Amino acid sequence: MLNGGTLGIKIFFLLSAYFLLGSTVRTMGQDVFYLDAQNDFLNYKGHGTDKYFTGGISCGGMIHLKDNQTHYFTIALVQKTYTPSNIRLLPEELSPSDYPYAGITYLSIGYLVFNDNNTSYTKGTFSWGNNGPSSGANLIQREVHKIIGDREPMGWSSQLQLGSIVQAHIEHIHSLLNKNWLKVNTNAAMEIGNIFNNFSLAMEFKIDRSKDSFIEFFSKRINTSTKPHYSIWAKPKLEFVIDNRLLQSNPKPFGVFPRNINKLIYHSSVGISFQMKKFLISFIQHYNTPEFKTAMPHAFGEIAIQMNL
Repeated sequence: MLNGGTLGIKIFFLLSAYFLLGSTVRTMGQDVFYLDAQNDFLNYKGHGTDKYFTGGISCGGMIHLKDNQTHYFTIALVQKTYTPSNIRLLPEELSPSDYPYAGITYLSIGYLVFNDNNTSYTKGTFSWGNNGPSSGANLIQREVHKIIGDREPMGWSSQLQLGSIVQAHIEHIHSLLNKNWLKVNTNAAMEIGNIFNNFSLAMEFKIDRSKDSFIEFFSKRINTSTKPHYSIWAKPKLEFVIDNRLLQSNPKPFGVFPRNINKLIYHSSVGISFQMKKFLISFIQHYNTPEFKTAMPHAFGEIAIQMNL
């Protein structure tokens, strides 16, 4: 028997998947469909963890809007899962100085514009979704752990419930250098909303023989080729945190709240991308310094798949 929250989650996922898949196949050529999975089980240390940002998945598409193929409408369905450093602890055993249980699910729509000579692009997105049991993060983590035979998380009854999530994000990427093998870009971004508020500055370095300056699978406009093609890239980033309600909220209505967030966080990402014709797959490792005073550095992996339609 399904309760209202579970039924709502399933309907939301089905309708969103139908909308995403239907949207990306209406126009052919430069349209893109992608699927992206992140998990701290996939990290460079060689052993999985279940803590902090522990997993995420996004499914989305880009649809070109003009004949010059420089303007795109973007849409994605995203879910993110956060847990404490020890998921075997019961709710009453959790430390208020650890990461809380939290789940976020949201639909993101946006607009992306390349300049005429393909040396920079700007993208803006608006996201709306929910936090708490209706995000479905607890159900998905439990089912995934059953499938892979991993330990069951015991503290989801204490998860944060912050209600609706409204976020806006704007980002600008500019190519500084595009030589035969080496690409260098600058990246500036800002996020504002009722959960996360921050801005960041980053550099992007890419080793690649193609003319594409941009990294990750976010370049989207990959040049199709009959020969296998690969690239290696790195992205060091400094994030300046204004506030983070996931870490600045206490799931317990009593007691002293000791979690003191760090205002400056260093992130690094290193990826390898392999392309064959219109198919692209990327394997990425992420690392960040502690998000709050009593936290530890964290690492997680990502696998991203892209299809140009």
